[in-house]
Amino acid sequence: MIIELSANSKVIPACPVCNGVGQKVRKETVEHQVQHTLEIEGEEYFFLCRTPECEVAYYTQDSKMTISQDQLVNKIWFKNVPPPIPICYCANVMEEEILYHVAEAQCCSTLEDIKRHTGANTGCECLTKNPAGG
Repeated sequence: MIIELSANSKVIPACPVCNGVGQKVRKETVEHQVQHTLEIEGEEYFFLCRTPECEVAYYTQDSKMTISQDQLVNKIWFKNVPPPIPICYCANVMEEEILYHVAEAQCCSTLEDIKRHTGANTGCECLTKNPAGG
């Protein structure tokens, strides 16, 4: 199955396991996310499966290679994963830390407050640290 986003966009192949919508990511991102025992060769781009219930993390356009969640270094935040859930990969900020600052410490009421207290959304290493790339 292939999903076409619009007449002007490039065609994005669906996940070979769940047929869900994918998101294009660069090979550099995938190389930094997979465990070091897994070799990534050839492909320039991969696709990130956006379906929360699907175990596939990345797949190739021709579907010859799929990489599962358990082959990754970092959890993908929108997949069904147990806590701690990463919110900002660059600063290693977890969901519970943000919830603490907002609900318990009550020191944050805006995004700027959260950035200042946790460092979330202030890094510049998303291409390699965030499974969705930068």
